[in-house]
Amino acid sequence: MHPHVVSLHRFPVKGFPAEDVAQAVLEPGAGVPGDRVLAVSDGTADTVPGAWNRWSHFFALKKRADLAGWSVRSFDDGHVALTPPAGGAPIVIEPADPASRSRAAGAIAGHLQSDPGAVDVVTAYAPAAPQGMFDSEHGHVSIISLATVRALETQTGRRIDPLRFRGNLLVDGLEPFAEFDLVGSVVRIGDARVLIRSTIERCTATTVGPTTAVSDMSVPRMLATEFGHIHCGVYGTVLSGGAVRPHDAITVESATTDRPLPAGTGPRSMIVTDSALLEDGRHTLRLRDPYRWFPAHWEAGRHVRVHLPVEGRHTWRTYTAALVDAAEFSLIIGVRGPVSTALTRLRPGDRLTVSGPFGALTADRVLATTAEAPTGEVPASGVALVTAGIGLTSALSLLPGVPDALPVRLLHIDRGVDTGARPTLAALEGFAEAPGRTLTLWDTAVRGRPTRADLVAAVTGASAAVVCGGAEFVAAATAACEAAGVPSERIHREAFTSPVDDLADRLAGYEPAVISRPDGTRLPWGPEDGTLLDALEADGARIPFTCRSGACGTCAISVDVPEHTIRVLDTTADAGPGRVLSCSTVPVGTLRVLDEG
Repeated sequence: MHPHVVSLHRFPVKGFPAEDVAQAVLEPGAGVPGDRVLAVSDGTADTVPGAWNRWSHFFALKKRADLAGWSVRSFDDGHVALTPPAGGAPIVIEPADPASRSRAAGAIAGHLQSDPGAVDVVTAYAPAAPQGMFDSEHGHVSIISLATVRALETQTGRRIDPLRFRGNLLVDGLEPFAEFDLVGSVVRIGDARVLIRSTIERCTATTVGPTTAVSDMSVPRMLATEFGHIHCGVYGTVLSGGAVRPHDAITVESATTDRPLPAGTGPRSMIVTDSALLEDGRHTLRLRDPYRWFPAHWEAGRHVRVHLPVEGRHTWRTYTAALVDAAEFSLIIGVRGPVSTALTRLRPGDRLTVSGPFGALTADRVLATTAEAPTGEVPASGVALVTAGIGLTSALSLLPGVPDALPVRLLHIDRGVDTGARPTLAALEGFAEAPGRTLTLWDTAVRGRPTRADLVAAVTGASAAVVCGGAEFVAAATAACEAAGVPSERIHREAFTSPVDDLADRLAGYEPAVISRPDGTRLPWGPEDGTLLDALEADGARIPFTCRSGACGTCAISVDVPEHTIRVLDTTADAGPGRVLSCSTVPVGTLRVLDEG
């Protein structure tokens, strides 16, 4: 099946339902004609008529699920009719007529049981500059691949209406998530030329059923759990206008563009430049970000997520980015299961979908805990960095961000360290050559595993410690750091684990609670809402995450009383004072969130 358009849709009134379109004549820099020409303000902020305004000014599905119960119809003369769910008389609006919009606002306020003085109907449309009230200020066309929606259906066992994603073009004939590979490409759709600018991060509007008008499915949480990101669909900018109809073919005209693209951390296709087996059985992949977005978000110590199909399912894993050089970096892979095995089969020239970089365990955060004096002078005791096995990659990622003047003690524990993983160990040895740094390689094949006393000796006197490796090792090394007198807030931990697939059994039986968000919104919580991270994502929060397993610390948020949470996962990451790991905790009673990341 060749890529093609299945159907076209527009949303004449922002936040309200879709209207089918037989064809659309696209114009450069604009959206589908008639798309989001109107929006209904809810009084939360003053709006500027005739100009673009932020989505938060308006009624929207993420605020009012009942909007999906209305119906919308556009007429050839530009009028728009809104019909309320109860089947009352249509409210007809002339977008260019302020009096018509004012009358409509009063009628809409009555049906929505809102203050008539707070409700207004505004437009950003002008004949000379067609501009819909999109979520971003720039006109665009949103494209949803039905194959990607089917992949989410297959992995969750849920029926998902593609209209949940509120796309202008529903397309088919691509492999699942292949639309992400089109970012930066110029494609021809029917008679129009479109630049694919970015993937679309989904919000809580997708939780609302187009036919049920209730929030009945946490699509962002499903995407995050199954695929490791919350993106579905792509945005396109029209370069050359033309007609688009159902069944029109989609072809790639150019795989690259000189036009600027928004530098994001969302999933995009990266190129494998090297793939090699290390002597200790691990594998190294060298990746290049052709978009060159990686450096814009890189901090020493951060991770990436890789996304790939394995054995008929779409999977994801987190790896520390190491040996970073401009837009290239390496992943060191411990080969333990089907996902890591699939990664070892990649060869130079192959492509891999990657998102990031992300992460809270950065060199700057570690350095912030080493300063003992108010002047910020570097203490002589410095940092102890203790790694085991694949935890070596965290050391390789962090050390380039540590100043040479800071004393660092490195202890790496592994089996066969004298003969295995020579390229990565050579790099570690290079970092250790700076004055005031020492490197100890502990070969368990020769010396056995280090005892608690050995670990205590390795960190005694350090002002801060970094511990990286498997979960069991991180727990033991953390206890050793505490026994050596390193303050808990100065112990930085990172454990390497796989995502947790299902928490339903662990959450069963917890009492309902309330989450108070920073903007004052009170969010009822029950076990069916999942962890704090799940619940906040479903309510529209965009909290950064990496492992969703309590191992990395990326999803830590500030709360008023950490004791008003219960940990439902065994965690190894350090959330920090006054913070909790949102992926691993649930609320008790009323929990006030102070900062969402």
